[in-house]
Amino acid sequence: MAFQSKPQVSDQKLRGGYYTPVRLARYLASWWLESAPRRILEPSAGDGNFLVALAESLATPSSRLQVTAVEIEAGELAKARRRLEPYQDRLEINWIRDDFFLVYPELRLQGPFDLVVGNPPYIRFQHFAERSRDIAFSHLRRAGYRPTKLANAWMAFVALSIELLAEGGGLAMVLPAEFLQVKYAAELRSRLSRYFRRIVLIGFERLVFPFIQQEVILLLADGKRFEPSAAEIRTWEFRDGDDLLTAMPRLSRDVSRRPGKIASNGVKWTAFFLDDRAFHALLESREHPHISHLGDWVEVDVGVVTGRNKFFVITAEQRERLEAHPFTVPVVGRTGVLRGLRFTDEDFATYRERYPAYLLDLSRVSSVGELPEPLQDYLRAGEREGVHRGYKCRVRRRWFEVPSIFVPDGFLFRQIHRYPLLVVNEANVTSTDTIHRVRARRPGVPLSNLTACFFNSLTLAWSEVLGRSYGGGVLELEPNEAEILPLPCATDSAAPALDVHKIDTLLRAGEFTRVLDYTDKVLLQEGLGLEPATIRHLRRAWETLRNRRIRRR
Repeated sequence: MAFQSKPQVSDQKLRGGYYTPVRLARYLASWWLESAPRRILEPSAGDGNFLVALAESLATPSSRLQVTAVEIEAGELAKARRRLEPYQDRLEINWIRDDFFLVYPELRLQGPFDLVVGNPPYIRFQHFAERSRDIAFSHLRRAGYRPTKLANAWMAFVALSIELLAEGGGLAMVLPAEFLQVKYAAELRSRLSRYFRRIVLIGFERLVFPFIQQEVILLLADGKRFEPSAAEIRTWEFRDGDDLLTAMPRLSRDVSRRPGKIASNGVKWTAFFLDDRAFHALLESREHPHISHLGDWVEVDVGVVTGRNKFFVITAEQRERLEAHPFTVPVVGRTGVLRGLRFTDEDFATYRERYPAYLLDLSRVSSVGELPEPLQDYLRAGEREGVHRGYKCRVRRRWFEVPSIFVPDGFLFRQIHRYPLLVVNEANVTSTDTIHRVRARRPGVPLSNLTACFFNSLTLAWSEVLGRSYGGGVLELEPNEAEILPLPCATDSAAPALDVHKIDTLLRAGEFTRVLDYTDKVLLQEGLGLEPATIRHLRRAWETLRNRRIRRR
C-alpha cells in the first residue's frame, strides 16, 4: 500500500505540519548514514519521525550521533522526546523548543553540521507569521538571497539549512514538488546546483500525501563546497513510496545532468525528469536562429480581476432584469469553451446560454444615482452580503468599479489541462482572470497566423517547462512565462503556409495529434529544418511532462 498521511486539522495546515511516513524518513536517513556524519540537524522535528528513522537506521548502537532537534510546537516536541527515549544509546539529542528562524544565529554558533534532515513546513505566504517571516527573510538577505513575500516557509528552511552545513555536508529533505518550478525558489535551485557536488531528485507518479493533494519530491544533496561549480544532478521517478523502497537494484536508471548554464537559463528542474534525447532536443531547438518568442509578437496580460465573479459577472436574464445593458461588457470565464483557434460570435452565443456572460462595468458612471433603480438595489444587496469588504473591492476608490476592463485581440490559456491554446477574439469579448488577454504588438501581422504557429510540439513542450503545476494536475502559465515561450516563426508573416481553418476545425473535433503532425511538419521540419527524430523527441518531451502532470490529479 502506498504511503499515506492522516487527514490534518486546520491548525496543522496553518503551521504546515504534514509529517513524513517513518519508512520514507528511514530511507532518507539510511542514504546518508553510510557517509558517517557526526553532527546532524533536524530544523522542524515535529513528532520525531526523522529522529526515530535516524536511530533505527544506525548499524550499531555504538554509532552514537549528536543531533540538534528544533520544534516550535511544545506538544509535538514532547511527543518526540517520549518516542526517542528508547534510543538514548544511539542519539545524543539537544532539544530546542523554538522557532527555527529565531534560533538560527545560535545554530550557526553551534555548527557547522554534517547533515540536515527533515520535512520543512509547507506554510504559504498568506499563513506565514509576519514576525517569523521578517526574521527569516533578514537571515536570507544576509546570506545573499532576495526573497519575495510569495515565498513559502519551506524555501527559507532549506536555504538557511545550507548555510549551516560544513564543507562536504549534505541535505536529506522532503520538499513540495513546486520546488522544481516556482519562481521564488529559483535562487535556491541555483545555489544548490553551484554549491553541491551531487544532487539527487526522487519523484513519484502518485501522491505520497494524498489527503492534502501535495505532490512531493525527495532532495538529497551532498558534497557542499564553498567554491561554485556545476553539480551533477540525478533524477529518479517511482510509482509511490513503496515502489521506491523496493527499487534499490533498479537505481541505475538514473539520468545525469550538469546544469551549469542550464540551471540559470530559465530551465525549471521539472525538465530534468526527461530522458537524455528529449532533454537535449528541448534545449537545442530553443537556440535555433529562426526561433522567436511569443512576447515578440503579443503582450500577454491577466484577465479582469473582479474581486467576486459571482457578483460582477451576470447572466443575460439578470442583465435585462437589472436594466444593466449599457453598463455591461460581454465576458468569457471558462477555458473549456475556447476549443479552437477562434472564439466566434456563435461560440459566445452558445456560451451565454449556459453561463453568466456579462461583466458589470460602472467606470463611466459618476455616481450610483445615475444607475437604474434595479441596478442600485443590486449594489445595495452586494453591500449587505459584504462584497465591498473583500480585499480586491475595498482597496478600490469605489468598491464596485472593476479596473482594467478592455477587449483584447485574443486569449491565452492560463490554467491548462491537455494543452495551451492561443485564440483569436472574433467575438469582441473580454475575459476574467481565469484566461489571459492578448494584444498584438505588430498590428500588421494577423493574430490568426500566430495562433496556428503556436500549436506545435516545441512550443507545447516548453509550456510544460516554463509553467508550473500543482497536485491537481493543472498547468499554470503566468504572463511573463507565456511571453518567453519559443515560437518557430521569425518573420513578419508569422508562418503564412499554415491552413488556419484546417487547424481550427481539427482542434474543435479533438484531433490535436493530427494537428501536431501537420504543424510539426510545416513549422519544425520544413521551416526550421529539424530532423524527424528531433521532432519525435520534442513530441515525447511534451507528452512525458504533460502525462507526468496529469497523473497527479
